[in-house]
Amino acid sequence: MTHPILQVLDTSYGDITVELEAAKAHGVDVVDRDDTSVQADGVLVQYAQITGETLDAHPTWAVVGRYGVGYDTIDVAAATERGVAVVNVPDYCEEEVATHAAALVLASVRRIREADTLTRAGGWPNWHDLLPVPALSEATLSLIGVGRIGRKTINLLRAFFGRVVAYDPYAQPIDGVEMVDLDTAVKVGDVISLHCPLTPDTHHIINADRLAMMKPHAHLVNVSRGGLVDSVALAAALRANALGGAAVDVLECEPPSPDDPLLSAPRLTVTNHLAWYSARSEPRLRSLLASRCAGMLVGVDAPSVVNRAGLAARLTTAEKAR
Repeated sequence: MTHPILQVLDTSYGDITVELEAAKAHGVDVVDRDDTSVQADGVLVQYAQITGETLDAHPTWAVVGRYGVGYDTIDVAAATERGVAVVNVPDYCEEEVATHAAALVLASVRRIREADTLTRAGGWPNWHDLLPVPALSEATLSLIGVGRIGRKTINLLRAFFGRVVAYDPYAQPIDGVEMVDLDTAVKVGDVISLHCPLTPDTHHIINADRLAMMKPHAHLVNVSRGGLVDSVALAAALRANALGGAAVDVLECEPPSPDDPLLSAPRLTVTNHLAWYSARSEPRLRSLLASRCAGMLVGVDAPSVVNRAGLAARLTTAEKAR
């Protein structure tokens, strides 16, 4: 009897040992991308774009698993139309991303990178070159999106800020947080931190118009998806001294091209999509994804099927058509 097979299409992890061990518990085999001798029943992807054409070229795939929280690299509608489950892992790195967001907030507002550069260049006495630096106890933290990670970020930063506001049309009330509309969240924040998925509705949610609404000393932090921010508009705002600063862990194009406008923008800190990582989170991500996708292949439901409702509706439609 042959076992179902998961194929790892692409990762930056170097091996598939964690995935092998996790899938074995469900009696599922795992092979890497170089093994062309098998016909996979499902795939695990990190960077690959999965389109309708990709799915049509691999009709045996029953599940596509995405390493990470986001799944904007996968055409979910096309997968649903073909009865293919899309699985992500939204619960593996809340602590890490929230910690990174908090670190970027404090580093940007306190101008840590700029102070380091100034000091190394012999500017020790020139601290006034770094002004203004606000007192956070008199400042407002504004979050756009307060899911798991947004709420953890609030918990980490609440003690620093005098006021916390948030915009999220799907969130329940949060103690001590004022829920406001999107434009108000943009206008009142001294620090605006983004914690939402990239969808057609949130693409460039921070654009030139909303950047113009921000306080001239405000700081923007993004640890979610690069496409939430119009990078050309953000770079222009920073060059025009229309913002206090920004700090991002994600870019619209990753890795960035040398002429990415943000790489040369002033008062900007960039990290290389590192927010998710810790020594704990990497193996947890790999194990959870492989286990969930392997389980799906043998009839064990996963807690994070992105297109669950669509697949159920498709099945209902098919049953009615019989």
